[in-house]
Amino acid sequence: MELFKRTIFRIIALVIVCAAVVGILTATGHLSFGSVDAVSKATGEIISRDEVDGTFTVLINKDLHKDAETLTEWEKFFRGEPYGFIFEDIICYVSSSDPAGFEMAQGLRSRLPENQMELKVITAPMIADKLRHGVFDTAVFSDNTIKQLGMEDILTMPNVDVLHI
Repeated sequence: MELFKRTIFRIIALVIVCAAVVGILTATGHLSFGSVDAVSKATGEIISRDEVDGTFTVLINKDLHKDAETLTEWEKFFRGEPYGFIFEDIICYVSSSDPAGFEMAQGLRSRLPENQMELKVITAPMIADKLRHGVFDTAVFSDNTIKQLGMEDILTMPNVDVLHI
């Protein structure tokens, strides 16, 4: 019986320690669960650019989009202009600390056929690293986020197509 009590006590202590670690990591922003659903539209309807407040920057990796015609169609799409059919799928990165950028990216995704744009929400340092090393397809940011994170240098990289919308 004494062994059973000690085992239960150890399990409870382990659960408390794990909960404290998860709480600390979540509070400091090192751990997040899922996407930023608090700012998303639950209905799945198309979100127009006018419904999202602010100005945004879209970054397209020109090393991955070498076909000039397809790149032009993606540029038209991101600017909200009429565009032709685009055959390729894209991955769009959004910073977990940029809810307005996430909402804009969701609005853009809602204008495409299902599963053509995959949204990946990651931390700001990770996305900055991906951008600086050219390991991205596209990214959407609110202009405030780019300034706050000190990522203005990315806007002048030769392999990055920068669109202000």
